[in-house]
Amino acid sequence: MKTPNNQIIEQIEAAAGISHRPDGSTYRFLSHEAECAIVHGGAVSHHKVQHAALMAEIVPERYARNQRQLSTADQLRLLGAGVAVVGLGGLGGAVVEVLARIGVGHLTLIDGDHFADSNLNRQLLSSPAALGQNKAEVAARRVAELNPAVLTATHTIMLTEDNRQGLLTGVDVVMDCLDSIGDRFVLEKGCRQCSVPLISAAIGGCAGQVTTIMASDPGLRLIYGDPQRRLHQGAERTMGTLPFAAMGIASAACGELVNIVAWGSPRLRGRLLVIDYGGFDADVIELAIASPNN
Repeated sequence: MKTPNNQIIEQIEAAAGISHRPDGSTYRFLSHEAECAIVHGGAVSHHKVQHAALMAEIVPERYARNQRQLSTADQLRLLGAGVAVVGLGGLGGAVVEVLARIGVGHLTLIDGDHFADSNLNRQLLSSPAALGQNKAEVAARRVAELNPAVLTATHTIMLTEDNRQGLLTGVDVVMDCLDSIGDRFVLEKGCRQCSVPLISAAIGGCAGQVTTIMASDPGLRLIYGDPQRRLHQGAERTMGTLPFAAMGIASAACGELVNIVAWGSPRLRGRLLVIDYGGFDADVIELAIASPNN
């Protein structure tokens, strides 16, 4: 008797087509329509179908343009990864959009805030129809629309000292998309407790920054100073934020996520990437962590 897994693989093989990349090379693909037919016909999830297809070197067509940069093995690593996005405003909304489209398979969405009129200039998930709605719930709906293979855990609360371990346990990487320096230190301590890498992004005005912090690194104190004497407000509170800064820095943070999950090598550990989109200046500042192997 055929197992359910074997039946799924047989259906994928039967539905697979052959196409050409822009460089002329060929690949086997599974269309979204065929994926939906297998899901509905066998009462299985999109996540399971995409996983089985990639294991068979058949590329879900939605990921076809990821190829040449991402192999099917890389795509499988992304599909199997769990990423927490903490803060779903200007940075977090754009991060969620990119991660869902690129195929990160498990997203933990954390934000207790609700959309307001002032968010409409830069927050990708905000819209007049979403005003007053919780940001995490709107984010989960957007992910489901973009890529039904991405599984979401939605938390309509703020991350605090009391709940941070429970919210972050079991994820592979955390994306810091907060706008308060004090909250960033609370999140960083939670990542240390769970031994999870933290990609911290911040924006203000036309500029922003990204760095990666491992559990053994000094981390945010190298940027903001002593956490006991820290400022509680980020630059965004006094400088405002233009939408292209939010989108650009979010993209840089997602690039580092791919470095960590798909390619196994963070590029911004012990380094602070700073980009000013107003003056088109960029720099990488070396931070004094003890050793990249610690």
